[in-house]
Amino acid sequence: MFARLHARREGRLPRWRTTTAVMTTLALTAGVAALTVHEAATVPAEAATRPNVLVIMTDDMRADELRFMPNVRRYVQQRGLTWRNAYATTPLCCPDRASFLTGRFTHNHKVWWHDAPYGYGAFNDSRTLATALRGVGMRTGYVGKYLNRYGLAKPKTDPTARPATFVPAGWHQWRGTPDGTGLAESDPRAGGTYRYFDTTVNVNGSLQGHAGTYSSRVMADESLKVLDRFTSLSAPWFLYVNSLAPHVGGPWEPGDPGLKTPARPDWVKGRFDDQIRRGRGVPASGEPEPDVSDKPSMIRNLPRLDDADRRAVLKLTRQRAEALYALDVQLGRMFRMLANRGELGRTRIVFTSDNGYFLGEHRRLDGKNSPYEPSYKVPLLMAGPGIPEGSRVAPATTVDLSATVAEWAGTRLPYADGRSLAADIATSRGWTRVTMFEAGNGSSTLVNEAFGRGRAVMGIRTARYAFFRYARGAVELYDMVKDPNQLRNVAGSTAYADVRRQLNAVLTQVKDCAGATCRVDLPVALQVSESATRSITNAAADAKKAYYGS
Repeated sequence: MFARLHARREGRLPRWRTTTAVMTTLALTAGVAALTVHEAATVPAEAATRPNVLVIMTDDMRADELRFMPNVRRYVQQRGLTWRNAYATTPLCCPDRASFLTGRFTHNHKVWWHDAPYGYGAFNDSRTLATALRGVGMRTGYVGKYLNRYGLAKPKTDPTARPATFVPAGWHQWRGTPDGTGLAESDPRAGGTYRYFDTTVNVNGSLQGHAGTYSSRVMADESLKVLDRFTSLSAPWFLYVNSLAPHVGGPWEPGDPGLKTPARPDWVKGRFDDQIRRGRGVPASGEPEPDVSDKPSMIRNLPRLDDADRRAVLKLTRQRAEALYALDVQLGRMFRMLANRGELGRTRIVFTSDNGYFLGEHRRLDGKNSPYEPSYKVPLLMAGPGIPEGSRVAPATTVDLSATVAEWAGTRLPYADGRSLAADIATSRGWTRVTMFEAGNGSSTLVNEAFGRGRAVMGIRTARYAFFRYARGAVELYDMVKDPNQLRNVAGSTAYADVRRQLNAVLTQVKDCAGATCRVDLPVALQVSESATRSITNAAADAKKAYYGS
């Protein structure tokens, strides 16, 4: 199956050249001279003054892995805002991506998992962020991974369409990567999203194979083509770029640990071995959580880590760092192109991830989709016109980000559950509003009257507390001031009985919310000021460093 994947390994990329000849060649290959009618259409006067928006979403990246991405830090973090309390509403690829595209919680769009009966086949993408932005005159582009099973499952909006070449509504330029094509392996277009050296791209309805070229390079090449088209037009544009890195993906290689890892180009292998001496979620003692008797069965039944486990998590941590650095090199090409075209100062850039990832914490060697910070806390950076430099400690979620991008474009998402972050961008504020969490387990038969079909866990996060209820009966409550590493579940403690009742009342209020009913403030007793939220956030970061190391 993977014979073609070993055809060629990339060498180190050359520095991006900005000569007229190179730019001319790029313009010709992008086909600027062949702009379609809808791309060259007249732009409403009010739209022409709006900023461009570039959203870059990684796959399974943790908030503490930004250290391996110097270009992202230089072009985004150092020029703008770092959100220190950013969260995936559902920490799993497919549900959270559906939430970004619609601005809706998973209990409203119903994509609880990545496999059938959920996944792409359950997603209605007839009205998304793309259709909203296109409706107000922005040029819209999509590059990279879409929802899981795109290319395999029949589109819900058009069951008669061929899955691998289907182009969802709203996109002027579509460069999505199907998970599968249905073509014979001998066909050069038979690659898939999770083949790092054999990515197939659906370019506006036509499949193009890229056997031998690393996935992050393919993503950047396609993004540059779209940017070349968009920057030649007068209309503002929105480009949504989706990286596979650092998600697991083949080909598997000699020396890989028992855990699945992301493939990387040869030139980056070993780059961080001296810096990374143990798995990110493994403390110096070697035992992430000695006592798990207070945890739900999914954690309580996990064995202690042994030496083989620790070696596996170490290798996984290193390989993820390498995949992110290889991606960062490619993102640098995109940032420099925008700078060379004079577009960087007119473009708001957002960098984030669809969810986090375990690297040993709570005895979880890998994975996500659980209500612990390594799983659902994500990086979120913003830079560009109107965005100040510094950091924010107010909460930000996936659905809030969707609402923010829509507001930047002068529109809104229909039925959106999120709240625009514009006020938090302008002024640093505390944690005063409800931040909800939910996740499924892939079963369409899991039904709890209070939870609904498919939802396995739901909860509320505040500056001080993390509260979660499970469909099968377990309850977790963590005091994030005293225990930011979530090591001691105090749900059964009489000292926290009043807090538990308060949090449960808030959760009951919003668990089935939709639209404006999701955008509610916390009770005054649970609100925390900006200065106090910043102190709690700083103390939590210090506690994590003390426990897991820097």
